[in-house]
Amino acid sequence: MRPLRTVCYFLLASLLWTACQRKSIIPDSVTPVERPSIIPSRVDSLPCVYIRTPEEIRSRDDWTELADIRIEVRIDGKDTTVYQADSLKIKGRGNTTWTSYPKKPYALKLNHKANLIGTGKTSRWVLLANWMDRTLLRNQVAFEAARRTSIEWTPSGIFVKLYMESPDTEGEMRYQGIYWLGEKIRVEGSHFDADYLYSYDTSDRGSEDFSAYCHYMKAGEWFEGEVPVTVKYPDRDDYTEVYWISSLKDQCLEALQNIEDAIYHVPTGNWTSCVDLNSFCDWYLVNELCYNTEVRHPKSCFFYIRQGVMYAGPVWDFDFGTFHVPSEFPQLRLKSALYYFQLFPQPEFRQRLKARWKTLRPQFESLTDYIDQQADWIRSSEKENHNMWPCYPNPQGTADTNWMVNMDEDLTFQEAVDKMKRALLLRIDLLDEQIALLQ
Repeated sequence: MRPLRTVCYFLLASLLWTACQRKSIIPDSVTPVERPSIIPSRVDSLPCVYIRTPEEIRSRDDWTELADIRIEVRIDGKDTTVYQADSLKIKGRGNTTWTSYPKKPYALKLNHKANLIGTGKTSRWVLLANWMDRTLLRNQVAFEAARRTSIEWTPSGIFVKLYMESPDTEGEMRYQGIYWLGEKIRVEGSHFDADYLYSYDTSDRGSEDFSAYCHYMKAGEWFEGEVPVTVKYPDRDDYTEVYWISSLKDQCLEALQNIEDAIYHVPTGNWTSCVDLNSFCDWYLVNELCYNTEVRHPKSCFFYIRQGVMYAGPVWDFDFGTFHVPSEFPQLRLKSALYYFQLFPQPEFRQRLKARWKTLRPQFESLTDYIDQQADWIRSSEKENHNMWPCYPNPQGTADTNWMVNMDEDLTFQEAVDKMKRALLLRIDLLDEQIALLQ
């Protein structure tokens, strides 16, 4: 019996060792809502996503239908198809990222909801190109920072290799580079509840926008004016146009106006009862930590209302101008952005912010380990992606430093990763110093 028992122990140890060698593609902090995930959490290399479309994708407004998708993973050296569907809808997504960048991002709509990455079933997914980001990690790391806070929900995603075939590729499935396959920000199918979800974005001035009063920055100067706010939930596609214009849109605007009336009329307004202080503090700290200055104009800023209380989040869009070494800007940069110009003068907000920073600081400091983990995961595929899509924002496609926004475009991958970690730790030191000054 003893030799048999020894063999069993040896086999069990071997299986555990083999499992540990596989790379995890789901961030460790993400707790899956349900199992099993269609894409296994541990695989040998980046999953491959293959998409075939009947025509070239040229629009971010109109869905290309009758596309098909296949997802393939490698486990123990064997390639396996884990998902396949022939009823995919796909279109372009984003503003500048779609209209001006060579590597295009996409929105996906599955015919049937699917639990692709272990975070729950949903039909709506996105493929982010991260072309502007030399590390490819900025969004992923910022999302991980948010997951470590009280913000109720943050989109999860994984890195994949994307291949596409269309009539323009002459029937050939062509490699498109490394993409981030993740959840779309929406209330339906997510892990947070909301009566209304709003997006604040100066670059999104569609016909269905309405305006909210706030401060924003442009060309280095502060302006007092109106910022376009788009209702993301309820989804207007679920209602007739007449109903949307005559009733639902008015309800969304009235709910937002009630919150803003309280915030802008401090101290007469009862703002503390209609603003969730923890999420507002944590959302601010994540954006300040990552130096997301796009909040100042603003772009891709989300807030939602539930039962008369406004919450900050989810966070989104960190690939542009983030994770800078703070030597040139030795102060908090977002105090006058959005609603914060009104909240910072309030002692209740400042004291809560100091308390939240004390709680979150250790969680943020350990993000350097997460950066190394994610960098190692994409390292073997990063060079090929960068050769295809060198991230120079210069229209001429050359490494002109005057056009650099992240200030690492001319670095090697490892140099850019090291700079990102250094910027993160320096910003933690800066926040330590600046938040301690708040009275």
